[in-house]
Amino acid sequence: MASTQISGSAAEAAAQVALTREQCETLKKHHWRKRIPEGIGVWVSVDEQMLRVIDGDAIVWQVSCATATRGTGSKKDSLKTPLGWHSIKRKIGAGAPWGQVFRSAKAVNEIWKPGDSTKEDLVLTRLLWLTGEEPGKNKGGDVDSFDRCIYIHGTNDEERIGTPSSHGCIRLRNDDVIVFFDMIPEGTMVLITEN
Repeated sequence: MASTQISGSAAEAAAQVALTREQCETLKKHHWRKRIPEGIGVWVSVDEQMLRVIDGDAIVWQVSCATATRGTGSKKDSLKTPLGWHSIKRKIGAGAPWGQVFRSAKAVNEIWKPGDSTKEDLVLTRLLWLTGEEPGKNKGGDVDSFDRCIYIHGTNDEERIGTPSSHGCIRLRNDDVIVFFDMIPEGTMVLITEN
């Protein structure tokens, strides 16, 4: 699915997509309004392989994403995508060129370009580092999302966006991660659900 981009201007506000009844029920089950009484939040649906920016009862931006090949889970070294409430602890890569390679959350002297051959799964362009907000589920001990380096980031494996293909992180197309990075401030709440 192509991205739906909406800046929030009056002319574009009509293009916002209302949440469906089912989507509202899912968010209600996870206490969305208690965590985000106003303003924007991010919802990642693993089943749909979709990342959405929600404001009130509207989807203001959505793109396909890729979560873990191994499914969901929070254990260290599981290579699974953690569920539950998170927030964006750090944003790294502001102003970096498209395809900038990051290793250990630091930009290195390497730019990836489409067609470059590598067997590595690269973290590219921008990264937003998540921290868990639910002790024992995704925060602390051997289930800590921040310690596991769970990011939302660009990838050199764009052709598999929309299918579970990561090692635990949430991958976006590089163009999409730039838009997302610029749109979302540090501290924004992120909900990751199965459905």
